[in-house]
Amino acid sequence: MPVVTVDWWKGNDRQKRADLVDELTTTVARIAGCPREVVTVLVRDVEQDHWGRGGVLADTPIEEPAEPAPVPPDAEPVLSRRP
Repeated sequence: MPVVTVDWWKGNDRQKRADLVDELTTTVARIAGCPREVVTVLVRDVEQDHWGRGGVLADTPIEEPAEPAPVPPDAEPVLSRRP
C-alpha cells in the first residue's frame, strides 16, 4: 500500500520522527482510505553537506545582506503594485 519517504536534515530527535510518522500515517490512511497498518513511512536523515539547493551545499554559510539604507524621517511612503 502507500509508502511515504521523507528526507530531512539530520538532527531531529526520536520523538520528532515518531510524531512525523504518526501524523503522516494518519493523514495518508485517511486520504487513501486504507488502514493505518498498511502505510509505510521512511524517514531518512541527511547530513547538510549531502544536501544541495540553488547550486550550493546546505552547510555553506549564507552571506548576510548588507544593511538597507536608513529611510529619512520625512520620506513619503511608496506603495508598490503587483502586476
